[in-house]
Amino acid sequence: MTDVDARALSVLLRPSAAMLSAMLALVAWAGYLTVTAPDDLRGPYVVLLLCQSFAASTGYAPRARRGHFDQLLAGHPSRLRFAVTHALTSAALGGLSWAAISVIDALGGGGHWPLGFTPKGAAAFIYISALAWAASVPFSRYSAGVAWLIVAIGLAGSGRLIALRNDYVAASGTWAGMWHALGPVLLFPPVMVGEPSTPSVGLIALVITAAAAALLTGVFFVAHYDVPLEDVE
Repeated sequence: MTDVDARALSVLLRPSAAMLSAMLALVAWAGYLTVTAPDDLRGPYVVLLLCQSFAASTGYAPRARRGHFDQLLAGHPSRLRFAVTHALTSAALGGLSWAAISVIDALGGGGHWPLGFTPKGAAAFIYISALAWAASVPFSRYSAGVAWLIVAIGLAGSGRLIALRNDYVAASGTWAGMWHALGPVLLFPPVMVGEPSTPSVGLIALVITAAAAALLTGVFFVAHYDVPLEDVE
């Protein structure tokens, strides 16, 4: 894809005013916390992961059936670069907000290394971004975010959310413990950011691997999706 194609996608996938307002509110909240509680900015990070599950969930298939991407896809024998650009553009708003909060975290905490730039923070953000984008490509915008929110509410309502957190905290540093902690992280990524403990390198590597698998699945879908156009009013 060319720079022109990337700019066109940024227009087609531009975030809604509500999503922009939510991200700006999170950055402002982080700024407020640097004054009132500079040692703990976990709240904005956790909420941003939830917002990112919506922001990165831009959808693809319904708009593709309506021909929204035809001019971009015409003349490109391979859709792989288009799919990757689509994914990166979808995650861009959340990435900028994550970086902004991380910078505020560093400055407000006297220059300490911000949570957002730690391996566990980066892994959680990359995973939720890749999963939300990939899960939404067969469906419409925000579909993955809505699904993940329903799962989170269901887990909280049934008491399983606390159990997942306890399973993650209680996991040992062994290989068995790492696999035991992987399930809670993949099902509810904020648990890795919300807990002060540092996960093992192996667990972080597995989360990044899961993110890569989700991204590749979404890219494969976009690259091979081809159906007749719909005539929609």
